[in-house]
Amino acid sequence: MNPYKIAVKMSKPDDLISHLFSGQSSPLATELYQWMGSSTRFTAFVETYRDKIRKKIRVTREPESLLDLRGELEVAYHLLNDRRLEVEYEPYANTQKRGPDFLVTYRRNLKFNVEVTRLRVEENEVAELNLPRKSERFMRILLSKLGQMQAGKANLLVIHTRNELAQAIQLDGLMQEIKTRAEKKEPSFYQMSGYVNPAAFYKDFLHLSGILLWAEGAQLWINKQARPGLDVKVMRVVSSLASQ
Repeated sequence: MNPYKIAVKMSKPDDLISHLFSGQSSPLATELYQWMGSSTRFTAFVETYRDKIRKKIRVTREPESLLDLRGELEVAYHLLNDRRLEVEYEPYANTQKRGPDFLVTYRRNLKFNVEVTRLRVEENEVAELNLPRKSERFMRILLSKLGQMQAGKANLLVIHTRNELAQAIQLDGLMQEIKTRAEKKEPSFYQMSGYVNPAAFYKDFLHLSGILLWAEGAQLWINKQARPGLDVKVMRVVSSLASQ
């Protein structure tokens, strides 16, 4: 043993980054390290789910998919900044049906689900996308996620998007358009959605309690038809998430 060799004790974030990325450099590693450095609760979350996160990083081969993962972890980080909230990662993974990314508990007894996704748009597409095409992309994302909403709990869908797109999307009008197309049995809508009739669509739609468009000046849309809906206390929490 070399008596002059000094052992350097790694911090918990250092240890976790080493485990997650196996020494490989990544923009996500830098951000995770910063988030853990500012939040002991997020550090504990990463430690609890270190193997799950590591597996996701290893199977993620393309930049867009890595940004999807980043979006999930960013939402977890912001949720955990509120000490009233506890966060479980992929609690429905062992069921036969896909479920939301997070089960969140407010003050130990009020539970709601959060599903995170991202409106993928390339840098050179932002200026070129007209409003109908933006709306169509948004609609496809929403319809692909409705089936993951769980009965018996409030479900919030968080959609990451670029600020330019978020400013062009009016959630109230767009959600009304979606319901109108469903109720009028528009063939193109049902071809896109995979639903066979309005009853099938509404069976899932009524499980969606709200949508948070995650961007600067975030929009929160509340589904007044949902059962159960988002509790007023939860609405106050989630409406401030993206502005932290």
